[in-house]
Amino acid sequence: MDQVNYRLPKRKDGQKTFDHILETAKKLFSKNGYQATSINEIINKAGIATGTFYLYFDDKFALYSYLLAKYRKSIRKAISEGIHDAHTRYEKERLGLRSFLKFAWQDPLAYRIIWESMFADKELFKEYYQTFSHDYVRQLNLAVGHGEVRDDVDLETLSYMLMGISNFVGLQVLFRDTLTDLDLDRITDNVMKVLKTGMFNEK
Repeated sequence: MDQVNYRLPKRKDGQKTFDHILETAKKLFSKNGYQATSINEIINKAGIATGTFYLYFDDKFALYSYLLAKYRKSIRKAISEGIHDAHTRYEKERLGLRSFLKFAWQDPLAYRIIWESMFADKELFKEYYQTFSHDYVRQLNLAVGHGEVRDDVDLETLSYMLMGISNFVGLQVLFRDTLTDLDLDRITDNVMKVLKTGMFNEK
């Protein structure tokens, strides 16, 4: 994977411009795709000077990589806050899934940005999901040790299964015209009903 080069702003006015570049790029990448979006288009749409763009980013890939990393951090934060009061792995899975679905509903462009990494850079795409998987495996391993999760399932495979469920149930949420807290609970509880018999040991 190419070296990622970006520089964070040091002043408030710079932060405002930086955020505006990110928001503009996010919309263009989501609408046109990574390959079809040019730096000049981002600059023109953002209404900034060419030099301003390069003040923060060396190239388009650096900008996209920063956006992807920001999404990964935001998703992790949303899930971490969502499971804060959970004590069992079952509850962490339930609240974590619910938090992800809510995040996806509130920021629907996230899917396009994340999946565009397949076309922006294969290694970037692989790293994004492998990083999530490695952290997931660590958490699942603790749950196995506590007797909460089956010990006869490969945890790396399980981590990708769970991420896959989140991704595609997330599409179910995105395809809806409206979404209430009751909808979120119903969808989440249906997923957990299936997971309970296939993933968790009976107590």
